[in-house]
Amino acid sequence: MLFRLNIRRRCYYLWYSTSVQSILLISAFGIILLIVILITLKRRETCWLDKYRSRLFCFVLTNEENLESRARAVYETWGRRCGRFVFVSRLNSSIKCENENEKKSFEKCKLPIENIPTLPDETYLHLPDKVRVSLLFFNKYYPNYDWYLKADDDTYIIVENLLRFLISTIKRYPKPLLYGYRFREDYYVSGGAGYVLTRQGLDLFSSYMKNDSIYSQCNSPMEDMMVGKCLQKTLQLAPFHIKKDLTLIGETIDQHGRERFHPLAFRIHFNGPSNKTKREWIHYKPFHHNLFGYEAISETTISFHYTEPSDMYQIHSFIYDIRLFDKEVCRSPL
Repeated sequence: MLFRLNIRRRCYYLWYSTSVQSILLISAFGIILLIVILITLKRRETCWLDKYRSRLFCFVLTNEENLESRARAVYETWGRRCGRFVFVSRLNSSIKCENENEKKSFEKCKLPIENIPTLPDETYLHLPDKVRVSLLFFNKYYPNYDWYLKADDDTYIIVENLLRFLISTIKRYPKPLLYGYRFREDYYVSGGAGYVLTRQGLDLFSSYMKNDSIYSQCNSPMEDMMVGKCLQKTLQLAPFHIKKDLTLIGETIDQHGRERFHPLAFRIHFNGPSNKTKREWIHYKPFHHNLFGYEAISETTISFHYTEPSDMYQIHSFIYDIRLFDKEVCRSPL
């Protein structure tokens, strides 16, 4: 009897002692913290993308002729998913879209066209100058972004895949200035597939390309080639302590060697080119060996070129409106 009483007294002592209470309190706090972490993990991916989305600046080259067709399709699909989005066109306007439901039936949604006073004529011959002026303008008036995506008004971008890829490159070394679909020439990427300049890439471009004499040394009839050649020129002119940690073009293929940026339409990359001219171009120009078919398109694909407005709406609906059946509900293999 005395033994049992001693055991009971010891148990009471341990239960009500300060150290044990502290341990119990810490354990309870740990359990609560674990529950919060598990709940947060389910939202982690979305939160990460939202955090980095604000660091992505997107601009699309267009013209007055395509505003109500291609440009509108871009803005009503993937354009709004960027942190900041603008069109570049020679219209003296800088208007924003009005999203109020009651106004949509009376007034068409206006497009965010950036007013760049020094923009040249909207012809193919002036396209390199148009891009140069745009990059200088954005570097001056929109300096607080990490990445600057340039695309055409017939390019479809999967913004979330682009963000996921860019996030994965933050710690890449040496640091690339440019990302996109690489051509065999080691200094430029496809403009139609869309390309991304990093913050440092835009800084270097703007630092040297303000000078017309330097710009004339790297200008080209094609805007994507001009950007690549001028970035290459800036690396030659930059001080050693700046360029020693930099490289011109970063790799964009996935771990299976599949492209993420695509310079042709989805159907061509999926089915293969239908004529000899396209087949020759797509085989001898790329930096990597080009593959076609279902297995050739990366699961983390970012872009497709030559996308018609109707196709943009269809692709957008497949990606964002249609959902797979919940895997938690249907566990058995089909």
